[in-house]
Amino acid sequence: MKSIQSRLISGLFISLVIVFSALWFSVSYNIQKLSENYITTRLEHDIESLLTAISFNKENRLTLNEKYINAIYHRPFSGHYYTIHHNNNIIRSRSLWDKNLQLQKQAQIGLIKSNQPGPDNQSLITLTAKYTKQGQKIILMVAEDLTPVVNDINAFKNYFSVTALLILLSLLLLQFYTLRGGLKPLRQLQIELGELEKGNIKQLTTEVPAELKSVVGEVNHLSLALYKRLKRSRDALSDLSHAIKKPLTLLQHFNDQNKHKLDTQSSEYLAQQIKTMQHLTDRILKQARIAGSIKHNSSFIINDDLSMLIKTISAMYPGKVLNINTHIPDNFMIYIDREDMLELLGNIMDNAWKWAEKTVSLEFHYNSKITIIIEDDGPGTNASTLNELIQRGVRLDESIEGYGFGLAISADIIQDNNGTIEFSKSEKLNGFKATIQLPATE
Repeated sequence: MKSIQSRLISGLFISLVIVFSALWFSVSYNIQKLSENYITTRLEHDIESLLTAISFNKENRLTLNEKYINAIYHRPFSGHYYTIHHNNNIIRSRSLWDKNLQLQKQAQIGLIKSNQPGPDNQSLITLTAKYTKQGQKIILMVAEDLTPVVNDINAFKNYFSVTALLILLSLLLLQFYTLRGGLKPLRQLQIELGELEKGNIKQLTTEVPAELKSVVGEVNHLSLALYKRLKRSRDALSDLSHAIKKPLTLLQHFNDQNKHKLDTQSSEYLAQQIKTMQHLTDRILKQARIAGSIKHNSSFIINDDLSMLIKTISAMYPGKVLNINTHIPDNFMIYIDREDMLELLGNIMDNAWKWAEKTVSLEFHYNSKITIIIEDDGPGTNASTLNELIQRGVRLDESIEGYGFGLAISADIIQDNNGTIEFSKSEKLNGFKATIQLPATE
């Protein structure tokens, strides 16, 4: 596919050629018509002068008063000619010498303009008129050579063509450099995207034209979301590694201390399994360090994704039949990354399903912020330990089964999206309550 610049230049070139061609034909036609009209007006004046110069004597013989006739009609082949037709007699201007003009047929009194060849291969424009003077009918015809005018018009056309071509080339050159300057931000954006892919920069520059601000903003948002998601994944794997490290060490120590109590085959089998788990843990951590970016970043559609999430978590607890109360306002939208919202709500809802006895409540509210309230009728937890749930490195799993990792990960997601989360005792259901607030920005 052609580049944007080449397509724009091609389109501009074709448009300019069409415009200049139309302008050339329009100017040429109008110049020619203007010249012919000017000559016609002059011929009308000459024919009026010629009519004034005509008179008839008592014998009805036509005479001319030479003082009313321009001297140019006396110079041979001057390009200005006339003929007078009276009865069967023809009076010619001296400029015609022994040539004649072709008389145009007259249907009625009036002026008729025409073109015909003249003496010395001249191209003539003629004006013919029929008059009645002193009771005598006469036909007057005047003509003028168009050759000088045609030559001037052709010279003008050549000059105009050269000028138009130079202007066309200048406009194309100017447009080329204008487009190069206008498309420079796109080339810079392409370079920065390459640097972003390589990891040399963290985000694209926002000093771009208004047309690119939304694109750059979305790319930066996507890049930041992917970076935070990758960081959370690495943190989670790091947590898992530290959580597994202690049991593995204890197992290894136990195996070493009790080799004499276990048979050789069992001891070797246990050692092999411990070694395999250590190898798998190291490999997963290595993969986390070199993990690439996720290729998509879709929005959370609450009507579809929440229903799917409820079904998924309910399927994880087949032995529980819970009443799920939901409150979602009409036209409610959450403009946050879908993966973030699934992980955020999934962790907190999983905790509610795990501890709930009969009821789980999900409420979504929208005012200046998005508020999400998730409650259950389970046993809850001590008020003194609620704040510790969102602290990374502090895991209440050691004392209260089921709380800790998931809630801390959810807190990380909320913090990444400039929101807040608060844990408390549910006044409505007397169990655990999580209140989430997120910015309501599109």
